[in-house]
Amino acid sequence: MSRTTSDADARPVVSRALAQVTSALSSGGLLFAGTFLGALLGYAFFVVLGRSMTPDDLGAVGSLINLSTILTVPGLGLQLVTARGVASQSSTSRSRSGGGVDGGLLVGALLVGGAPALLLAVTASLVAPLLHLPSAAPLVVLALSAVPMTVAFAALGVLQGAERFAALGLSALLVGVAKIASAVAASALGQGVLGVIGWYAVGWVVVALVAGALAVRGAGRGGAGEDGPGSDGIPGPGRDGSVTAPTWWAAGIARARAGLVGSMPTAGLLVLSSLDLILARHHLSRDGSGVYTMGALFEKVAFWGPQFIATMYYPRMARPAERAAAVRAAVGMTAAVGVLGVLVAAVAGDLLTSFVGGRAYVGELGHQAWVFTALGVALALVQVLVYADLADHRHGVGALVWVAVAVTVGAVALWHGSVAAVVATVLVCVLGLLVVAGTVVARRA
Repeated sequence: MSRTTSDADARPVVSRALAQVTSALSSGGLLFAGTFLGALLGYAFFVVLGRSMTPDDLGAVGSLINLSTILTVPGLGLQLVTARGVASQSSTSRSRSGGGVDGGLLVGALLVGGAPALLLAVTASLVAPLLHLPSAAPLVVLALSAVPMTVAFAALGVLQGAERFAALGLSALLVGVAKIASAVAASALGQGVLGVIGWYAVGWVVVALVAGALAVRGAGRGGAGEDGPGSDGIPGPGRDGSVTAPTWWAAGIARARAGLVGSMPTAGLLVLSSLDLILARHHLSRDGSGVYTMGALFEKVAFWGPQFIATMYYPRMARPAERAAAVRAAVGMTAAVGVLGVLVAAVAGDLLTSFVGGRAYVGELGHQAWVFTALGVALALVQVLVYADLADHRHGVGALVWVAVAVTVGAVALWHGSVAAVVATVLVCVLGLLVVAGTVVARRA
């Protein structure tokens, strides 16, 4: 009798666990498909332009797109802060605020995007010679794109916090579509650098409109997201649920401040994940830096591939009751995917290197492919911890990331005799960061 009762009690628990796993796999699959295809189209952007532009113009576009990546950092901070607010918002407060995308969020996005846009536009004439651009016009157009770009990230934050991963994946796919469409349009019309950047800016306007429409459409289910009372110092609606223009401005300023603070950990992660290529270029020979650049492709795939996992579990990390389980699940899934990737790179390193870079790189890089992959996996795990810390309204892990940046620069300055030495040194530094940051997050969780 006791065994039968125990089995009966266990069945609902097992059923709920299986349902959660199935739901996670389904949501993660849609999010992964959108982000993967979007990233693939983003890489194809340069393939299209490479067939229609001179190397000089292509290099100019490349530098401008990398500058655009820097412009996304404040927007990503706003996205994560917005997602945290939506995820932690109670159903009652959603109902009171109408669940819509409030004007405060839009004001915050305009402020966060407008500040770097204005800075870049004002300094365009000074930056243009540094990038070997014949005029400042492409920089001014790129600066204008920062505003719709940040508005799009704010809308993505609403979708992420509401765990509407199908819409989030669709938006990520649309970013890639808009990017390659700009390359195709400029190539078909025979336009140069300014034309490419112009269409690129138009693409961000389209993404902002579509992502905003998706966020508004599902607002009744997700809400625009005010954080808990005073959590980010963001004013909420009045007792009657109304929101006035002064409240919008106050909320917008608070959101902008929270977004900029939230962007510091993600900025550190962006710098850390890109630092090794810069250091390799500085310390190694020209040929050595070329080999390292090719090896870094394994690192980037291993880093960005599992990114959807951190994105998917971030809203749950923002809810205290689910935080510990969500952190464990995100770390476990990322580690599992990473270990599989490292094993594949270790077993088929020569084959993968030959496919990616050609036979010329196999001898020097094939046996090191797994090391680059391990570095990417370690960075992906650091990203999970950064997200977990930020979801808990903390920035300690973000500070540790910046410390790791400084340590990595110093360590590589001492040990940089070869490609293997550089990647091993960076890997050790990132693993050290992972241990310290993991300890901090584990104690809090």
